[in-house]
Amino acid sequence: MNGKPMVWTLAFALAGGIVVATSTARSEVTVIPVTGAEVSSEISGTVEIVNVERRMLTIKTPDGRFQVINVPEQVGRLDEIKIGNKLTITETEAVLVDLVKGSEEPAVGTTQETVVDRESGAKPAGTITDTMTLYGRIAAVDKANRKVSVQGAQETVDFTVNDPALLDELAVGDGVVATFIRSVKGKVEIR
Repeated sequence: MNGKPMVWTLAFALAGGIVVATSTARSEVTVIPVTGAEVSSEISGTVEIVNVERRMLTIKTPDGRFQVINVPEQVGRLDEIKIGNKLTITETEAVLVDLVKGSEEPAVGTTQETVVDRESGAKPAGTITDTMTLYGRIAAVDKANRKVSVQGAQETVDFTVNDPALLDELAVGDGVVATFIRSVKGKVEIR
């Protein structure tokens, strides 16, 4: 199971519905990493407009473009950001897919968590991290056709596995866990 498009497809198949997965103690559980990917982007510029009521900022990037930024409710100290300040926002998205082998049947469903880490200092700075974990179960393994069926919260989806050697690790009933992490870090500097 190689490649980002398959990873995203797997995640959406598992996310067919938001169901909180039950947490059970497992004996003899083995977690096998299958794939992962990470993408980061950064935007920076000079603050041109601060609209505290609508929670929006407009910055001018070094190449002269204007960028409007919607500021989430979790961000504090928005009123301390002033015109002329330099703002840098880094966004990182990551996905990890693991195979979970164990003696108990794995849960199927979804969990979500948001963590806000506010940095202390003269100017606002901090990180918001959203984590969504999707749990599925292998319903069928077809080695001859290099296919795996994964049961998600509301449907079962078939995937073609690029590396046939991976199929030797898979068994009906094994769990599949896809974790998505989105982290947005913002920092304001006085000009």
